[in-house]
Amino acid sequence: MTEEKAIEQYRQFNIAMAADDVHTLEELLAPSFTLTHMTGYVQPRTEWLNEVGNGQMHYFSSREETVAVKAVGDRWQVTGRNQVLASIHGGSKYKWGLNTVMMVGLVDGQLQVLSAVVTSY
Repeated sequence: MTEEKAIEQYRQFNIAMAADDVHTLEELLAPSFTLTHMTGYVQPRTEWLNEVGNGQMHYFSSREETVAVKAVGDRWQVTGRNQVLASIHGGSKYKWGLNTVMMVGLVDGQLQVLSAVVTSY
């Protein structure tokens, strides 16, 4: 695995999220994936994908501002900042500056996103 492939996973995640593309997200995310929201809530993969699929978490766009990667053992930590336009749980459209720290690694020989922790900036 290379730095470039880890960054590509991060970018594919953001593209699929902004397109509400649950199918692609299912392929990108490890079965044990969790998403830690800026509220601190740790959301399991299935719950988040269901909310994306039914429109409770509706993402309109995600524009990358910065991205960096570093090796952590046999995994990669990708840290990126994106401007994300979304409507969460039926709320108004709002733009957030989101800092995402994502772990990427191999699961059964396939590169997948293991976790993501999101905070605002």
